[in-house]
Amino acid sequence: MEEEKKKLEKLYQDLNEEDIVTKKWNQALIPKAILLFPPIAFALTFLKINTDKSILDLLGFLTMGCLLVSGGVFLNYLLSKGK
Repeated sequence: MEEEKKKLEKLYQDLNEEDIVTKKWNQALIPKAILLFPPIAFALTFLKINTDKSILDLLGFLTMGCLLVSGGVFLNYLLSKGK
């Protein structure tokens, strides 16, 4: 009985320590803003400069860029795998 009580107390302490490490969503607003600013600024300037383009054109442009980067990473993986 005493051993179970000690195990439960240890488990309770571990759970309480875990809560300290876990951050709430609003505790890191500045890093989130820093990460989100460049894509938002790019999208706004893309649409402002290219007034005849639509959101679909922007998404197509981004998709093509992502495909090219992914292809380069995949090619690098294939070439370095043989070493």
